[in-house]
Amino acid sequence: MKRNVIIAVVVIIVALLSVFGFKFYKEQSEKALAEQREAADKAEQARLQAEADKRAAAEAEAHRLAALKAQQEAEASALQLEKLRADQAAAEAARIAAEKIAAAAEAENARLAKERESLEAEARRQAELRAKDEAAADAARREALIKLAQAEQEKRELADREAARLASLKAQQALEEQAAKRVLIGKTIQPPDYHRREHYYMQIDILNNASGASVKKTVTPSAQP
Repeated sequence: MKRNVIIAVVVIIVALLSVFGFKFYKEQSEKALAEQREAADKAEQARLQAEADKRAAAEAEAHRLAALKAQQEAEASALQLEKLRADQAAAEAARIAAEKIAAAAEAENARLAKERESLEAEARRQAELRAKDEAAADAARREALIKLAQAEQEKRELADREAARLASLKAQQALEEQAAKRVLIGKTIQPPDYHRREHYYMQIDILNNASGASVKKTVTPSAQP
């Protein structure tokens, strides 16, 4: 009977040990499983956090690159805008300089045209003065030549008149001498050529008078050198 009791006690102890062992194993298994789950959860959280950090870093890098690109684009735009403004300022300065050059050239052309007109007017005036002077000189020369011709003609006429006067005086003296001879001689016989000489002296008088008249008609105002 004791043996049975012992066996029963042993069985009960074994049973109890089995129950407590199984319970301990189950608790340990559950604890290990919980630890594994916790470790897995931590690993997942760490992975998720790493991915989040990676995404955040990538987004931060993207933002940085985008900001850098935006800054570079802004700087390039600013440089381009500054270059455009400089080009516009240079073009405006060139336009103003070209306008000034054009205005100066126009003013110079106007000045030259005015000076050319003045020179041409002065040249015309000088030409007119020269023409007037030449015409006056020609007129004076013609007048001097006419006066010289008239003076020479007058001298010739005076000489002719003097010659005619002398010839007439000589003829008159001859006639007076003949008359005196006739008075002295009276009715004496005249020489055969008496009437011939008288007729000769009359012809001399007529020729002298005719030559004096023709000489006066010789000089005219249209006499040219």
